[in-house]
Amino acid sequence: MVRMPLHRDEKIGPTAHYTAWVWRRLGLPHAEHFATAEGAALFYGFRLAGEWIAAVAPGVPSMPQYLAQRHLAIEHALAQAAPDCVVELGAGLSRRGVTWAADHGVRYVEVDLPHMIAAKQARIPASLRASLGGRLSHVSHDVLADDFGDRLEAILAGARRPVVIAEGLLGYFSRDERVKVARAAQQAMAKTGGSFLCDLRAAEGGQAVRVGATVLRAGIKLVTRGRGAREDFRDELDVRSFFAESGFADAAPIDLRDVPGAPRAPSPARVWRAQS
Repeated sequence: MVRMPLHRDEKIGPTAHYTAWVWRRLGLPHAEHFATAEGAALFYGFRLAGEWIAAVAPGVPSMPQYLAQRHLAIEHALAQAAPDCVVELGAGLSRRGVTWAADHGVRYVEVDLPHMIAAKQARIPASLRASLGGRLSHVSHDVLADDFGDRLEAILAGARRPVVIAEGLLGYFSRDERVKVARAAQQAMAKTGGSFLCDLRAAEGGQAVRVGATVLRAGIKLVTRGRGAREDFRDELDVRSFFAESGFADAAPIDLRDVPGAPRAPSPARVWRAQS
């Protein structure tokens, strides 16, 4: 959920369309319900405009490979956590909530802007809705609001193994805003424990990763029609400092070698799991 001028809040963000199309191409469960014509146009438009950079630079992941790394790493960490409640911030057109509610029987709460929630609900077919059993719900709230931590704690009330996910979200925020969101998650899970899963970019990693970062930033700027992403963290130590500042006692990146089906190309972004 990214803050935008009011007139843009009435539209689905282009990244939601783009990523939903990538999930469909990857054949992920229930992704077909959320793929759109706009997503297809963005996908093939970026392939023509910028994806060639990754093709000619050895070891640099393409945008779909990067997104697959991110999404599958979060799925892997989520399965390991065996959650009884999941809250996904800025869920967009992700197929994850439907999948975990329908196929895994887990209570799942998606937090996003009102128009995004309405669009998401409209794309869930009646046949699938029946299998959700009331386990999927949607909440409209500004994740940067001062009262968001209290709202999140109320949502997670009664959960014993909660997980909070921020996929493709924090990169659009300043460092202070990232800390605010992560701290809200930490405080909401402080009494029961739980995991916070998010993807973060760091500037270290060698030439291939630096080229990958350039491709990634260019792709984000193109797909978001000029909005772009904020600054990267300096290195892994800087990322760990961010989590400590947010109140987490432990944080570690997910090793892609442990993630079934994840592309192995080096990437400037990694999925992190933080715990109190």
